[in-house]
Amino acid sequence: MVKTVNGKNVKTGGRVKGTPNKATVLNKKAIENLLEQYNSSGMFSQDFLSLEPRDRIMIAERLIQYTTPKMQSTSVDLSTENTECTIDVMLKKLS
Repeated sequence: MVKTVNGKNVKTGGRVKGTPNKATVLNKKAIENLLEQYNSSGMFSQDFLSLEPRDRIMIAERLIQYTTPKMQSTSVDLSTENTECTIDVMLKKLS
């Protein structure tokens, strides 16, 4: 329930901000346990190797995003201020 005090909304009940939902925590833990058992049993490796090469690459590509940070694109500015600079002018500047 939200109550208005001095023109601002104040939360008066329910979970404290940032507290995880119990059902979400339980579901995540159950999935984590299931995947841990699947991986440690060796079935994951067998299933992965039994896939067609195309499917194996597709699965590996999807899984790698959880272990490797994504690269950000960068831009390079190749413009120069003085485009009429000759070798002679540059040599004079260097000497």
